[in-house]
Amino acid sequence: MLMPSTYNVVVPLKGNDGAEQDYHVLFNTLAGTLDVIDGKVATALKEGGGGSLPLPPDVLGYLDQRGYYFESRQDEVLRSRILYDEMMRFHRQSARQPLVVIPSYNCDLKCPYCWQRLYHMDSPVMSEEMANHLFEALPTFLEKNHSPDKTDLIIFGGEPLQDKPALRARVLHLLELGRRAGYSTKAISNGVGLAPNVPYLKGNIDVIQVTIDGPAEIHNKRRPLPGRRESFAPMIEGIARAVDAGIHINVRVNTDMTNLYTLPELSEFAQAQPWFSSGLVRFHLAPVKNHNPRKESPSESDLLLKVLELVGRDERMSIYDLSGFPGIKYFQGFKDSGLFSPHRFFNCEAQINFFAFDLHGDVYACWDTAGLKHLAVGSFSPEVKLDPTKLGQWRKRTALDIAGCQPCPSSPHCGGGCQFLALEHKKTFLESACDSMMEGYVQAIQSNANWLLERARAGDHAVGLVTAREVVTPVTRLFGLADSDGKAELIGCA
Repeated sequence: MLMPSTYNVVVPLKGNDGAEQDYHVLFNTLAGTLDVIDGKVATALKEGGGGSLPLPPDVLGYLDQRGYYFESRQDEVLRSRILYDEMMRFHRQSARQPLVVIPSYNCDLKCPYCWQRLYHMDSPVMSEEMANHLFEALPTFLEKNHSPDKTDLIIFGGEPLQDKPALRARVLHLLELGRRAGYSTKAISNGVGLAPNVPYLKGNIDVIQVTIDGPAEIHNKRRPLPGRRESFAPMIEGIARAVDAGIHINVRVNTDMTNLYTLPELSEFAQAQPWFSSGLVRFHLAPVKNHNPRKESPSESDLLLKVLELVGRDERMSIYDLSGFPGIKYFQGFKDSGLFSPHRFFNCEAQINFFAFDLHGDVYACWDTAGLKHLAVGSFSPEVKLDPTKLGQWRKRTALDIAGCQPCPSSPHCGGGCQFLALEHKKTFLESACDSMMEGYVQAIQSNANWLLERARAGDHAVGLVTAREVVTPVTRLFGLADSDGKAELIGCA
């Protein structure tokens, strides 16, 4: 007898008047399929597909083909494992590879939420010899058959764009080596020292990420310079000069409940700046991760609800991209293309192809661990050495092996959440660190209720309409799900 998939999610739909309708969305995170169903189908799924509300063979057959049913839990686990292996191969072949270089751990800010904890305020600068040696070693770390134009060289810190001649010289040296190798070039900066660096960076860098945490008063409290000197004004000047030089700026807004309600004011400020309409600046929200010493912070899902509530009632929030909340991002991708982001069972690039290289010759597999020498996975100097056991802890972590993730339908996409947070809070990689993934999906589905119903009735998108009597509008396009003999193929309704 068929059993409903563990990865089914049933979301009630509401109309414009907010009243519950007898329609739900049935979404399967493993198959990446989505259909509108009526209440009777939702009840039948809850009861296992049979019980007091058996479904007609054509309806049950359609739902089975769409990936909402399996022969057994064992069959589902088998297909999930096969799919994970295939998708890991796919991601490693197709995803861009980030290579992060840390020329110094020194930073001129003291942000209270920073995971780096200011361990390296007295850090020296990477030597010229070390930088040259790194680029001799880098081919060892590149994915096989990866062309240079799929590789991102990212200068990180600490703060790499301080107004210090020795650090500037090394950053420019690294950018030159990266551009010579054919990589895209980026830097992540707090922006305080950006303005004096712009003349040197012009024509030598593709993108700079700068963090703004709110209007001046809020930003200066959250991202303070020593001695209570303000960081906001020089950062804004740096953005203005960079845009004048034709440099793309990604503005990251680290968001939590202490600054959320100031973001409309920040939007108003930004839109009044000459550089806002340049086409070179984009703003995105990113939830502040729970790195505080007490290991406590409000739920990321609760934060997302507050963000969406604010977006819904204040049009000034429209400048912010919400892709830092992945459930929102992935549903938007489905609206645009009819496809969800490929199911992954992993959380981030630390589990695929990420490497960070620091001034001491150490190699790390995760942004957040850089500088924590006991978490290095190897070295590139004086020779290339990778510890397969340490690297394997990052590369081989999957939600399929985390006990707490087994009953969770988010796991094909969230991969158990951030593994550094799991290690930091629970002292092991094999624990979950839950985020807002599923809440993002649910909120995106409910806010698009009318669009989904229209598409399901019209049959002009990858959304079917199914009642307990019949398949009203079937989806015939293929989707990815490994078949039972282990072949990873596109299967679905023919």
